[in-house]
Amino acid sequence: PNGVQTAELSMCAGEFVEVYAPQEKAWDAVLTCFFLDTAKNVFLYIRTIAHIIRPGGVWANIGPLLYHYAEQPDAISIEISWEELKPAIAKYFDFKEEQICEAYYTTNASGLFHTRYRCKFFVAIRNKAPAFGKSFPVF
Repeated sequence: PNGVQTAELSMCAGEFVEVYAPQEKAWDAVLTCFFLDTAKNVFLYIRTIAHIIRPGGVWANIGPLLYHYAEQPDAISIEISWEELKPAIAKYFDFKEEQICEAYYTTNASGLFHTRYRCKFFVAIRNKAPAFGKSFPVF
């Protein structure tokens, strides 16, 4: 209003797709941090992110692809490499920056124990491809 730019930040408890799927083209940017590998169906997360970002909007991500359910024998999840994941993202986004970097997660800087992850970092711009399709949640 009155030439002053306003911004919103959203953090919400709940299942990501259920909470954000109704918000079509509601966001100019989405930042995901240590997030993609929390999905049981990462394709559903990608399509939801594409659905909620306006064309021209930004998606920035950093995190490993360790997939939280990989070690659980009774859990069903889709666990794919970056080489398999990147084309699914590229369907809806144009990559502007991409690199592997190291990052710490929940580390006490004064402590003696530090867990360091090799992470995928990228910045991508939402293209105009419609985010349609159907993926069933994996439960």
